Amino acid sequence: MRRTLEMTRLALLCAGLMACSPFGWRAALDSGAQAEDIYRTGRAQHLAEQLDGARAAYEAVLRLEPGHPGARNGLATLHAESGELERATSIWRELTASIGLDAGPGKAYLFANLGQAYLLGGAHEEARGALERACLLDPLDPRGWQLLGDALAALGQAGRAAQMHRQAAALRQHDLRADFAAAGGKTEVAPLGQALAAPKPQAHPDWSQSYIHVGVDGMMELRRVDAAREAHQAQEEREAPASAAVARLEIRNGNGVTGMARALSNRIDEPGIRVTRLSNDPGFAVHYTRIEYEATHADAARRLARRLGSARLREVDPGAPVNLRLVLGRDLARHGTALRLWPEAEPERLARR
Repeated sequence: MRRTLEMTRLALLCAGLMACSPFGWRAALDSGAQAEDIYRTGRAQHLAEQLDGARAAYEAVLRLEPGHPGARNGLATLHAESGELERATSIWRELTASIGLDAGPGKAYLFANLGQAYLLGGAHEEARGALERACLLDPLDPRGWQLLGDALAALGQAGRAAQMHRQAAALRQHDLRADFAAAGGKTEVAPLGQALAAPKPQAHPDWSQSYIHVGVDGMMELRRVDAAREAHQAQEEREAPASAAVARLEIRNGNGVTGMARALSNRIDEPGIRVTRLSNDPGFAVHYTRIEYEATHADAARRLARRLGSARLREVDPGAPVNLRLVLGRDLARHGTALRLWPEAEPERLARR
């Protein structure tokens, strides 16, 4: 009986301390709720491309809750969008350091983000490792397979790269969950079973499941996946000749105009070309825009030059980590964003944007 009274007295004392102390549990709960509210505001600003507001919100969240994974991931994405790839990869490395293969599909996007940042920075082997983890955690996400294929292509493993790209295309056009249910919902592959058992993503995916688009300037840009566009891209992939190789394109800023590359990023979408690298030209003193190309990718270079309207072509010897290099010059800066980069034969795709 005495022990019961002592325990009751101790519980009441603790409750009194929590109610009176500004550092009690109530304050911690209020702080956590406040952090979540600010994070949701920052996420909405990020999706609306209000980047300064989003950055301020994420930093405010981290002052309240330094380990908040959503705010840290959002801040890393902002770094990646502005070309600060080392700062972005540093955060994503920390976020993924303690994630095991039993974490499930909900954490796969962190490895995909890390892998894409490595890929853009030219660290292709590191990208391959991170993207393999992303695919193992969520085998149903086509983005992971697509990026893994890009990393393998950059490493010269064309056969495996094509296999990964086919897997990505198949996932975009086929409902594997429906097949899984029809087969009785059983699989011997644990990661696949875990991904299939997870709730299907909503029609309007959450920010963490959004697609991070690589623009013409090589920056990462948050986008919600448009189902119609995905289907159109999958159809293009199916109809493309099997022998057509994807040309790896580097975008080099040679004019120093802030925002030029971002303005172009939504308007260059050339089939058979994928941005895999970004760089700056020392001094930003390039007067005329040029496209450097390997001989086997001359057609792709000419197509891109026609869409830019004014670009000089220069053939280079093979051996670089990319097949094409677009160097933005000061002549392009004078045109602003009034560039007809979309093929005239594709009005339907333009209207969907």
